[in-house]
Amino acid sequence: MKKEQLSEHIGNIDDRLVQQAEHIPNYARQHRQKGFKRFTAIAAVIALMVCSFTVGAVAFAKEIVVEVPVEKETIELKEIGLTLILPDNWKDKYALEYDADFKEYYIYNPDIREAMGGNSETLLSGGMLFYLKLWDEQLTKEQVDAGGEWSYAKCEYVMTTQNGTYLLYYASDVQFTPETMEEYRQMESEISNIQFVVGNVIE
Repeated sequence: MKKEQLSEHIGNIDDRLVQQAEHIPNYARQHRQKGFKRFTAIAAVIALMVCSFTVGAVAFAKEIVVEVPVEKETIELKEIGLTLILPDNWKDKYALEYDADFKEYYIYNPDIREAMGGNSETLLSGGMLFYLKLWDEQLTKEQVDAGGEWSYAKCEYVMTTQNGTYLLYYASDVQFTPETMEEYRQMESEISNIQFVVGNVIE
């Protein structure tokens, strides 16, 4: 209703009163708006709490994987002060024998040796992967590669210490049967992965 219409119905009313009446706040509507805002804020807080709980539950529900260090496959050659760290997959596939006459250490596969008709009592009776020898001279890799009395079989330089020069020799004859050839060749290809440590200190 316009103020002119209101004046006609009520009579003589001061225009200022009519103007003030038009500007009176609507407290009911303000109260409803505050209630709606308060409800919205509470709903947002509840939603945040639910999301936080869900994220926390998912985080704690994840499987925690703890890696346990695997014990290394090692061979200690006390007489010449050398420790070999073998590939992990060699576990239960190797054995060691020592030839005191030549001061050589032979690493062989017992199953392959048995397949060839050999046994642990008979030295060099099959399945040999490689052997190690300590030469008294301090040789460099270049000297070893150039050849000498140590070149009676295919060998590789390992290291030189104050004790002498360690050389690794490969088998010079067939050490497997046709049935065991694949396993032998696999292990033979992994000889280059062997690590050598002087003494018995293993990091």
